[in-house]
Amino acid sequence: MIGHYTTGAERTSDNGPVFNRYSFRRLGANMTNEVVDDDDGTDEMLAKVTGGPPSSPPSGPPSGPPSGPPSGPPGRGTGSRAMFGSGSAAPAGPPTAPPSAPSGAQSMHTGSSVVIEAGQEKIEAAKRIVDGDEKVELEQLRQENENLKQGMAAAGEVIQEVENPPMPPIVGDGFVVPGETVGMFATLGRQLHKERLLHGTAGSFSILSTQSPGLVHITRQGAALGLMNESDLITGRLGDAAPNRANGDWQIHSVALAIASLEHEGRGACVHVAAPYTTTLSLEKDRYALVPTDFEGRTNYGRATIVDVQYDDMEGYLVEITEALKQTGNKLFVARGHGVYALGADLLEAWGNAAAFEHSMRILYLSELADL
Repeated sequence: MIGHYTTGAERTSDNGPVFNRYSFRRLGANMTNEVVDDDDGTDEMLAKVTGGPPSSPPSGPPSGPPSGPPSGPPGRGTGSRAMFGSGSAAPAGPPTAPPSAPSGAQSMHTGSSVVIEAGQEKIEAAKRIVDGDEKVELEQLRQENENLKQGMAAAGEVIQEVENPPMPPIVGDGFVVPGETVGMFATLGRQLHKERLLHGTAGSFSILSTQSPGLVHITRQGAALGLMNESDLITGRLGDAAPNRANGDWQIHSVALAIASLEHEGRGACVHVAAPYTTTLSLEKDRYALVPTDFEGRTNYGRATIVDVQYDDMEGYLVEITEALKQTGNKLFVARGHGVYALGADLLEAWGNAAAFEHSMRILYLSELADL
């Protein structure tokens, strides 16, 4: 097969081509000469690459096996450099400056900055819109609050007018009762009715006039104090007989007002209410005084004497009332089963003494009920 494809030196036989060994020997001699020529060229090339003189051809086959393993991995020696026509340079030291980013990365960084700045601008714009909306909303809330205040004030005035309608003055024989005084009586009657210190037509108020000395204004007999108006007020002179339609306690009020005027430099008022707790505690037959147990009651009133009601002996009754008032510093006394009479410089102070003492009696009643 080799002679057929390489030399063409063949002859034909009956079985096919026959190899010509003589021609093959001549061909081998020629190939040997060509290999020698090629080896000379390889040495020159190796000398150029390695920078040294070409080595002489080996004089013969090696005399023995190699003395040791190769000194390095394949591809690191001289033969590899000669064979592949290139060599690896010695590694250089570490770079002295950081590598610069590629131009594409720099463009990407610049584009990111633009996007971030655009996002920040949108955020700032959104903040400005939100801040503006908050300011508008706060202003609306302030306006609504102001409108609500004005509405409540107007509603309060309406309620005040409904509950305490202005009262006309009373013009009598030689005297005038101002509308403010009449309105004060009506307001106090409504307030005491709300506090349940009086009921229906029970109770009475009186006051000394500050414009006409010795003049007394008192609620009329049978007046519904929770619905008072100018027709429910009667005027008379201190020390005189009871005027027409005056309350049945005219004499008691006269004594109480005289004592109050001494305490308050010519001013005085008296409030009689059938306070439930005070009246209940005064019904105990063996009890002759009501002594508050709470701090406020002990401090302000100390001991309130209970006076038996004696309308059939008015002079003796008035004497006992005078003595009973001294026990509380001329602030109040208790009529057995008939409520409390409280004094003051004006109607508000007299009402305050009556309400405070009733509160103390409520505490006393509950403490006795609990057996404290």
